[in-house]
Amino acid sequence: MAPQAACVHEGGGVERRAAHHERERQRRRREAAGGSTEPAAEEATDVEAVSAADVLAGVEESGPNYALPTAREGQRERRERLRVEETAKQAGHTIVETGTHVEILGEQGLWWPATTAGREEDVDGRLVHEVEYETL
Repeated sequence: MAPQAACVHEGGGVERRAAHHERERQRRRREAAGGSTEPAAEEATDVEAVSAADVLAGVEESGPNYALPTAREGQRERRERLRVEETAKQAGHTIVETGTHVEILGEQGLWWPATTAGREEDVDGRLVHEVEYETL
C-alpha cells in the first residue's frame, strides 16, 4: 500500500510539471536507446513560443508567487511608531497603513488612485501620509 501524501499539489503548475516530467522521461528513453536526444518533429510542435512581454504581463496581472522578506522593526522605531499613532488617535486623525490603496479627491473634483508609501509626524504634531499616485 502506498503512503498517503501529507499535502496535495494544486494549480496550473501541476499540469506543466507533469508534462515536463513526461518530456524528460521520453528524452532519457531516446538517450538510453542511443538515439538523438532531440525530440521528434511531431513532439516539438507541443512547445509554444511566448514573448517575454506576455509572460511579464501575466505576472503583473496575477502578482508574484513569493514575498520578499521585510526587515525586522527595531525597538526604537516601534516605540516611535506607536507614540505617533497614539497621538494621532487622540487628536482624531485617521491612520492609514503603509501599502493601502486609497483614492484622493483633487481640486478638480476628480478622484486620483494612490498607494500610501509612508507616514511621519509633521513639525506641528499632525500625522502626514506620503502617497504614490498611480498612473492612469
